[in-house]
Amino acid sequence: MKLNVVLPIVGEVLKSPIVIGTTLAIILYLNFVFFVAHYKKKPPKPKKRHVVAPVPAKPKESESSDDSSGDAASET
Repeated sequence: MKLNVVLPIVGEVLKSPIVIGTTLAIILYLNFVFFVAHYKKKPPKPKKRHVVAPVPAKPKESESSDDSSGDAASET
């Protein structure tokens, strides 16, 4: 066979929708296979511990009454 006879046949085969669809399917499949083969799971992040802040001590009642009377005088 001569080259001028083979080239049009090869061109028609490569332009065929079946060949194009099969090629795309194979490329997508291979991309997925390589993704799964090289997939590495990220290491888990260490969990942060919730530190409970100590509750500040409430002032005594006698001190709070003195503070409230001083605050009232400064506000007016």
